[in-house]
Amino acid sequence: MADPHSASTVEHIASAITAAVRGGHLAPGQRLTEAAFVRRYGVSRSTVREAFQRLAADGLLALEPHRGVVVRQLSRKEVDNLFEVRGALEALAVGLAAPGIRVAPQQLLALQGEMDRAVEANDISAFSDLNRRFHAMFPEAADNALLRESLLRLSNSIYWLQFRLLINRQEVLQSNVQHRLVVEAIMAGDAQSAQAAMRNHIDASRRLVQLLPDDHFASA
Repeated sequence: MADPHSASTVEHIASAITAAVRGGHLAPGQRLTEAAFVRRYGVSRSTVREAFQRLAADGLLALEPHRGVVVRQLSRKEVDNLFEVRGALEALAVGLAAPGIRVAPQQLLALQGEMDRAVEANDISAFSDLNRRFHAMFPEAADNALLRESLLRLSNSIYWLQFRLLINRQEVLQSNVQHRLVVEAIMAGDAQSAQAAMRNHIDASRRLVQLLPDDHFASA
Protein backbone atom coordinates (compact mmCIF):
# COMPACT_ATOMS: atom_id res chain seq x y z
CA MET A 1 0.00 0.00 0.00
CA ALA A 2 1.45 3.39 -0.98
CA ASP A 3 2.02 5.68 1.97
CA PRO A 4 1.83 9.39 1.19
CA HIS A 5 1.03 9.92 4.89
CA SER A 6 -2.26 11.43 3.83
CA ALA A 7 -5.37 11.75 5.92
CA SER A 8 -6.97 8.97 3.87
CA THR A 9 -4.09 6.59 4.63
CA VAL A 10 -4.28 7.27 8.35
CA GLU A 11 -8.05 6.81 8.19
CA HIS A 12 -7.58 3.46 6.42
CA ILE A 13 -5.34 2.16 9.23
CA ALA A 14 -7.65 3.52 11.92
CA SER A 15 -10.65 1.87 10.26
CA ALA A 16 -8.80 -1.45 9.99
CA ILE A 17 -7.94 -1.41 13.71
CA THR A 18 -11.51 -0.47 14.62
CA ALA A 19 -12.87 -3.33 12.50
CA ALA A 20 -10.47 -5.76 14.18
CA VAL A 21 -11.72 -4.72 17.62
CA ARG A 22 -15.35 -4.93 16.50
CA GLY A 23 -14.73 -8.36 15.03
CA GLY A 24 -13.15 -9.63 18.24
CA HIS A 25 -9.71 -10.06 16.65
CA LEU A 26 -8.17 -7.52 19.03
CA ALA A 27 -9.18 -7.87 22.68
CA PRO A 28 -9.21 -5.33 25.53
CA GLY A 29 -5.78 -5.07 27.12
CA GLN A 30 -4.02 -6.44 24.03
CA ARG A 31 -0.81 -4.58 23.19
CA LEU A 32 -0.38 -3.12 19.70
CA THR A 33 3.01 -2.41 18.13
CA GLU A 34 3.78 0.04 15.37
CA ALA A 35 6.09 -2.47 13.68
CA ALA A 36 3.35 -5.07 13.27
CA PHE A 37 1.04 -2.65 11.48
CA VAL A 38 3.88 -1.24 9.37
CA ARG A 39 4.59 -4.76 8.10
CA ARG A 40 0.93 -5.64 7.61
CA TYR A 41 -0.06 -2.55 5.63
CA GLY A 42 3.21 -1.36 4.15
CA VAL A 43 2.95 2.13 5.63
CA SER A 44 5.31 4.30 7.65
CA ARG A 45 5.66 4.29 11.42
CA SER A 46 4.45 7.88 11.52
CA THR A 47 1.22 6.88 9.76
CA VAL A 48 0.57 4.05 12.22
CA ARG A 49 1.46 6.31 15.15
CA GLU A 50 -1.04 8.93 13.99
CA ALA A 51 -3.75 6.29 13.62
CA PHE A 52 -3.00 5.05 17.16
CA GLN A 53 -3.23 8.60 18.49
CA ARG A 54 -6.54 9.20 16.73
CA LEU A 55 -8.06 6.02 18.15
CA ALA A 56 -6.74 6.81 21.61
CA ALA A 57 -8.49 10.20 21.40
CA ASP A 58 -11.67 8.39 20.32
CA GLY A 59 -11.46 6.03 23.30
CA LEU A 60 -10.81 2.75 21.48
CA LEU A 61 -7.11 2.54 22.40
CA ALA A 62 -5.17 3.64 25.48
CA LEU A 63 -1.58 4.76 26.01
CA GLU A 64 -0.26 2.95 29.10
CA PRO A 65 3.08 3.51 30.87
CA HIS A 66 5.62 0.74 30.22
CA ARG A 67 3.20 -1.05 27.86
CA GLY A 68 2.66 1.41 25.04
CA VAL A 69 -0.55 1.25 23.04
CA VAL A 70 -3.24 -1.23 24.13
CA VAL A 71 -6.87 -1.84 23.29
CA ARG A 72 -8.72 0.04 26.00
CA GLN A 73 -10.42 -1.92 28.76
CA LEU A 74 -13.05 -0.19 30.89
CA SER A 75 -13.99 -0.65 34.53
CA ARG A 76 -17.60 -1.32 35.46
CA LYS A 77 -17.89 2.25 36.76
CA GLU A 78 -16.54 3.65 33.50
CA VAL A 79 -19.07 1.57 31.56
CA ASP A 80 -21.89 2.96 33.71
CA ASN A 81 -20.62 6.50 33.18
CA LEU A 82 -20.39 6.04 29.41
CA PHE A 83 -23.86 4.56 29.11
CA GLU A 84 -25.30 7.39 31.21
CA VAL A 85 -23.82 10.00 28.89
CA ARG A 86 -24.65 7.96 25.80
CA GLY A 87 -28.28 7.65 26.86
CA ALA A 88 -28.60 11.42 27.22
CA LEU A 89 -26.93 12.10 23.86
CA GLU A 90 -28.88 9.43 21.96
CA ALA A 91 -32.12 10.79 23.38
CA LEU A 92 -31.08 14.26 22.24
CA ALA A 93 -30.35 12.88 18.76
CA VAL A 94 -33.78 11.26 18.59
CA GLY A 95 -35.47 14.50 19.64
CA LEU A 96 -33.63 16.52 17.02
CA ALA A 97 -34.12 13.96 14.26
CA ALA A 98 -37.73 12.91 14.92
CA PRO A 99 -39.57 15.72 13.04
CA GLY A 100 -37.60 15.20 9.84
CA ILE A 101 -37.76 11.40 10.02
CA ARG A 102 -41.52 11.50 10.49
CA VAL A 103 -41.87 13.49 7.26
CA ALA A 104 -39.75 10.94 5.35
CA PRO A 105 -39.82 7.70 7.40
CA GLN A 106 -39.02 5.20 4.65
CA GLN A 107 -35.43 4.51 5.75
CA LEU A 108 -36.36 4.05 9.40
CA LEU A 109 -39.31 1.78 8.64
CA ALA A 110 -37.26 -0.32 6.23
CA LEU A 111 -34.51 -0.71 8.83
CA GLN A 112 -37.02 -1.72 11.49
CA GLY A 113 -38.42 -4.33 9.10
CA GLU A 114 -34.93 -5.75 8.58
CA MET A 115 -34.38 -5.94 12.34
CA ASP A 116 -37.70 -7.76 12.76
CA ARG A 117 -36.64 -10.32 10.17
CA ALA A 118 -33.21 -10.77 11.81
CA VAL A 119 -34.90 -11.49 15.13
CA GLU A 120 -37.27 -13.98 13.52
CA ALA A 121 -34.26 -15.73 11.96
CA ASN A 122 -32.30 -15.57 15.25
CA ASP A 123 -29.49 -13.96 13.25
CA ILE A 124 -27.41 -12.18 15.88
CA SER A 125 -24.70 -11.14 13.41
CA ALA A 126 -27.18 -9.41 11.12
CA PHE A 127 -28.98 -7.87 14.08
CA SER A 128 -25.69 -6.47 15.40
CA ASP A 129 -25.02 -4.64 12.15
CA LEU A 130 -28.62 -3.41 11.89
CA ASN A 131 -28.52 -2.23 15.49
CA ARG A 132 -25.43 -0.15 14.72
CA ARG A 133 -27.18 1.38 11.70
CA PHE A 134 -30.31 2.11 13.75
CA HIS A 135 -28.38 4.05 16.37
CA ALA A 136 -26.28 5.88 13.76
CA MET A 137 -29.37 7.05 11.89
CA PHE A 138 -30.54 9.55 14.51
CA PRO A 139 -27.36 11.63 15.00
CA GLU A 140 -26.94 11.63 11.22
CA ALA A 141 -30.51 12.87 10.68
CA ALA A 142 -30.08 15.41 13.48
CA ASP A 143 -27.45 17.11 11.28
CA ASN A 144 -25.25 17.95 14.27
CA ALA A 145 -21.59 17.10 13.65
CA LEU A 146 -20.52 17.52 17.27
CA LEU A 147 -23.29 15.22 18.50
CA ARG A 148 -22.44 12.63 15.84
CA GLU A 149 -18.71 12.69 16.69
CA SER A 150 -19.36 12.49 20.44
CA LEU A 151 -21.58 9.42 20.03
CA LEU A 152 -19.02 7.76 17.76
CA ARG A 153 -16.35 8.12 20.45
CA LEU A 154 -18.64 6.65 23.08
CA SER A 155 -19.60 3.78 20.79
CA ASN A 156 -15.93 3.00 20.11
CA SER A 157 -15.18 2.95 23.83
CA ILE A 158 -17.74 0.27 24.66
CA TYR A 159 -18.04 -1.58 21.37
CA TRP A 160 -16.05 -4.64 22.41
CA LEU A 161 -18.28 -5.20 25.43
CA GLN A 162 -21.35 -4.87 23.23
CA PHE A 163 -19.83 -7.33 20.75
CA ARG A 164 -19.30 -9.90 23.49
CA LEU A 165 -22.86 -9.29 24.63
CA LEU A 166 -24.21 -9.93 21.14
CA ILE A 167 -22.24 -13.15 20.77
CA ASN A 168 -23.05 -14.63 24.18
CA ARG A 169 -26.51 -13.37 25.14
CA GLN A 170 -29.67 -14.05 23.17
CA GLU A 171 -31.40 -11.48 25.38
CA VAL A 172 -30.06 -8.77 23.08
CA LEU A 173 -32.61 -9.76 20.44
CA GLN A 174 -35.31 -8.68 22.84
CA SER A 175 -34.02 -5.11 22.52
CA ASN A 176 -35.83 -5.00 19.19
CA VAL A 177 -39.04 -4.46 21.17
CA GLN A 178 -37.43 -1.27 22.53
CA HIS A 179 -36.45 -0.22 19.02
CA ARG A 180 -40.06 -0.52 17.96
CA LEU A 181 -41.17 1.73 20.83
CA VAL A 182 -38.82 4.44 19.55
CA VAL A 183 -40.10 4.03 15.99
CA GLU A 184 -43.77 4.01 17.02
CA ALA A 185 -43.38 7.19 19.07
CA ILE A 186 -41.67 8.97 16.18
CA MET A 187 -44.39 7.91 13.77
CA ALA A 188 -47.02 9.16 16.25
CA GLY A 189 -45.33 12.55 16.35
CA ASP A 190 -44.45 12.14 20.04
CA ALA A 191 -40.78 13.12 20.16
CA GLN A 192 -40.76 13.24 23.97
CA SER A 193 -41.89 9.62 24.25
CA ALA A 194 -39.37 8.63 21.57
CA GLN A 195 -36.60 10.21 23.63
CA ALA A 196 -37.75 8.42 26.78
CA ALA A 197 -37.90 5.12 24.91
CA MET A 198 -34.34 5.61 23.67
CA ARG A 199 -33.05 6.42 27.17
CA ASN A 200 -34.75 3.28 28.51
CA HIS A 201 -33.26 1.23 25.68
CA ILE A 202 -29.72 2.44 26.40
CA ASP A 203 -30.12 1.75 30.11
CA ALA A 204 -31.37 -1.76 29.36
CA SER A 205 -28.23 -2.30 27.28
CA ARG A 206 -26.10 -1.03 30.18
CA ARG A 207 -27.68 -3.56 32.53
CA LEU A 208 -27.03 -6.42 30.11
CA VAL A 209 -23.39 -5.40 29.65
CA GLN A 210 -22.96 -5.36 33.42
CA LEU A 211 -24.02 -9.03 33.51
CA LEU A 212 -20.76 -9.96 31.77
CA PRO A 213 -18.06 -11.64 33.93
CA ASP A 214 -15.46 -9.56 35.76
CA ASP A 215 -12.68 -10.51 33.36
CA HIS A 216 -14.32 -8.33 30.70
CA PHE A 217 -13.64 -5.24 32.80
CA ALA A 218 -10.61 -3.35 34.05
CA SER A 219 -10.02 -3.02 37.78
CA ALA A 220 -11.69 -0.01 39.34
